[in-house]
Amino acid sequence: MTVAVYPSPFFAMLQLSLTSLPLFLVGLAYGAVLGLAAAAAAFVALGLSLGLDVAAYHAAMTGVPAGLLIWQAERSGSEPRVLLLTLIAYACATIALAGLILSGHPDGMQGVIAEELQRTFETISSYAEEAGQPPLPMAELQDMLSSLASLFPAFAAAGWVLTTAASAGLAQLLLRRFGKATLPTPDIADLRAPRWIALVLAAVLALAYLPEGIGFAAKNMVPVVLLLFLFTGLGVVHALARRSGSGGLWLGGTYALLIVFSWAAAAVIVLVGMLDVVFDFRRRAGPPPQE
Repeated sequence: MTVAVYPSPFFAMLQLSLTSLPLFLVGLAYGAVLGLAAAAAAFVALGLSLGLDVAAYHAAMTGVPAGLLIWQAERSGSEPRVLLLTLIAYACATIALAGLILSGHPDGMQGVIAEELQRTFETISSYAEEAGQPPLPMAELQDMLSSLASLFPAFAAAGWVLTTAASAGLAQLLLRRFGKATLPTPDIADLRAPRWIALVLAAVLALAYLPEGIGFAAKNMVPVVLLLFLFTGLGVVHALARRSGSGGLWLGGTYALLIVFSWAAAAVIVLVGMLDVVFDFRRRAGPPPQE
């Protein structure tokens, strides 16, 4: 198992997240110990072939979280809330650690991201000029870079959570298909956000108003924490769809709305997840009909 990718935190997140699939296949089939052994083997192989920086980045973004998620699945019986909280906590910790490491920069983590994005756009602009395309005005470019840099960690971390969860789900699906699964499959309809997560969200929102590094890191943690409410809202939709005679239509419509009206539909589902913490719609709806 090898990954020929340079550790860019901006463009390699998706690819590195999907490279966790082999680790999940090994760990979910044979246990966390062998899953960690596979991650260690990947670290050694990458270190010898591409260097320690690549190996360390792969371990931090793929090997360690995959091993942690497999261990949590074993100890919790694949409790969906535990697994999702593990991913969200790891993503938030990564943002906090990055902010701490980059705090020595004059503009902190946001400044480093803006500089990296500017170098990238300058490269793109040079290719565009060679192709005869007019370059963006400098003022417009600076505004765009500032906007992108302000929430880039949030989008990267949220994307990492989603792709890692998808990789783990795909691994479990394949193992079940071939009769190799040793752990129960998490059911999104059973996913409920704990009541205390509202206090966590309130604390992160309060910290987001602080200046400079702490405020910037906290602001970027908010969308990551909201992912728990997004999945809780989807859990409500799945649970209620099972109580309906046209469950497939409800689910298809929900995910179609997410694709077409992504942000607006996601905001509605997040709101449903928040309200479910208080009202517990699934309990009020009663148990699903017996087949």
